[in-house]
Amino acid sequence: MYGNRTISIATGLSLLWASSASGFRSCETADSDAWSATTRYTVGELAFDDITGSASGTETFYNYSNAYATGPGECHVTYELSGSYVPGVEVFVLNATRTNYSDSCPPGLLRIQYPATLSHAFQMEYASDGSALVNSADSGELLADGSWQPGRAVYKTGEHCSIF
Repeated sequence: MYGNRTISIATGLSLLWASSASGFRSCETADSDAWSATTRYTVGELAFDDITGSASGTETFYNYSNAYATGPGECHVTYELSGSYVPGVEVFVLNATRTNYSDSCPPGLLRIQYPATLSHAFQMEYASDGSALVNSADSGELLADGSWQPGRAVYKTGEHCSIF
């Protein structure tokens, strides 16, 4: 009788503990707090000129992780964008130079994930309501959603969760 009661209490406590665990940002796994988890997304802003074909802006990568040495934290990395824009087909070919990052970014993350320079090539599809889709110029893969107006565009990727 005592054995069954002990098992029932232990089972009840474990169910209560498991139900109180929250996912780490967009991570759907209920126990992601017990694992190393990272959520990432990107926000970009562009200015472009139909006549000159020039484009510039910024792109910031946001990383939230429960695996930093100090515990849960945030790291963001910003790149300045410059390059060309092809009107009519809405293709951007941009060079990105890392200009800023938060102090909380682990050096290994910067070195591996965010080099000093990057190159981007993407195409925007825009609708009459001002919405836009950002696709890879190479594969056509959807990269982000955004908004578009003459000479300006903004975009944000979805949040991507990694549990390891």
